[in-house]
Amino acid sequence: MTEFEHKQKVVDSVKAISKGPRSMQVYMDICAKCGTCAENCHVAYAFEGTQYNPAARSDLIRKMYKRETTLTGKLFRKGELTDEDFDQWVRSFYECSGCRRCAVYCPYGIDNSVLTRKGRAIIHALDRSPTRMADTQKISDEFGNDEAQPPKAIINALEFLEEEIEEETGVQVKIPVDQEADILFVPASADLISFPETQMGVAYFFHLAGLSWTMATDAVDGANFGLFTGDDAHMKRKNKLLHDACIKYNCKQLSIGECGHAYRIAKRIGGENSGKDENGNLPYTIDNIFPLAMRILREGKIKLDPTKFGKKVTYHDPCNFARSTGIVEEPREVLGALSDNFHEMYPNREQNWCCGGGGGLAVMDGKEKVKWGEDEDFLSYRMQAGKKKVEQVAETGASYLAAPCANCKRHLQQLMEHHETGVEVGGVFDLILKAAIPPEQDK
Repeated sequence: MTEFEHKQKVVDSVKAISKGPRSMQVYMDICAKCGTCAENCHVAYAFEGTQYNPAARSDLIRKMYKRETTLTGKLFRKGELTDEDFDQWVRSFYECSGCRRCAVYCPYGIDNSVLTRKGRAIIHALDRSPTRMADTQKISDEFGNDEAQPPKAIINALEFLEEEIEEETGVQVKIPVDQEADILFVPASADLISFPETQMGVAYFFHLAGLSWTMATDAVDGANFGLFTGDDAHMKRKNKLLHDACIKYNCKQLSIGECGHAYRIAKRIGGENSGKDENGNLPYTIDNIFPLAMRILREGKIKLDPTKFGKKVTYHDPCNFARSTGIVEEPREVLGALSDNFHEMYPNREQNWCCGGGGGLAVMDGKEKVKWGEDEDFLSYRMQAGKKKVEQVAETGASYLAAPCANCKRHLQQLMEHHETGVEVGGVFDLILKAAIPPEQDK
């Protein structure tokens, strides 16, 4: 691609907004530059400089749009897109985690994450996505999961977790794989490799509840970086694996694990799936593990001792749960049943501050193609961008931070260690292993 073709592709992509979703067209016109979004952005809170203002970031697209599509823009045209400008695009749109907190507070309801994703989509189409983001997509397309695990390795990992559950609880638990069942459970694959306690807790929960469930080696990963890079084609390919597995194993329900963006994609934006009937309905329902667990606990099917864990616990609302899918009260009810020492951080729910690792940023540790600061180290950027979250957690006095999202967990573990807080980070279902009373002991 020549330099002219490169720049023209960017221009054409921005001009296409005029024929795209009405909401995005409105965002091109109504920003009042009032500063409310900056006051409620964790990045703008952590860093000085107008470039960290969400409105200023969105203006990278907004100014080009007006220059290319309005009469005044064409008459008083000045400045063309340079390579330096595009480097700024890459940096700015990957400094935003797409958390959508700005949309909660904007008086006009502008959702800057929509424009962030538009910017990232343009970046990705030009093969300029950060290396780790692009590589993760390639691995996912090859293996069906982000961890590069072939089916045999997945089965071995699950068998190892069965042994670990028995060692910790004294209960033999079988994790069904590639079987017909009522429920297909799909976590983020990181919960098998990097955060196994979460997967162990989920398996123990299903066992104690006596539910018919399975996992699938060809659909073991709900994590989907197509949402983060703006690559809709990849997002739909990855999501279709979950659909195909539900059909293959005759499942009545697709249950997504502790992964907000996986649930958001599967439930709302994953694209058309094959297999819908003439009314557009799927032969299975799509749910999240938290509403399911809440119902099971309310029915008294699992006995718990909320005093067993002991540590003071707080809860982080992942952005894709609280602000994008409405999973807010269910994890709190589950956590409250698992611990009698639960304390909220403030603000919370849909107003909670992003941890700083959303939008796929949690996987980006090292140097990238553009500067992220004087040392070019994106990990350092993330550790500063998470400043507000560190303050929130510290105010609770908690020693265990429940974060039901693989990206959040990875980032928060690094964040708590970097700032030497001494806070342990894990999932909600990790605590099932601590609090559940096996039936033979419930006497």
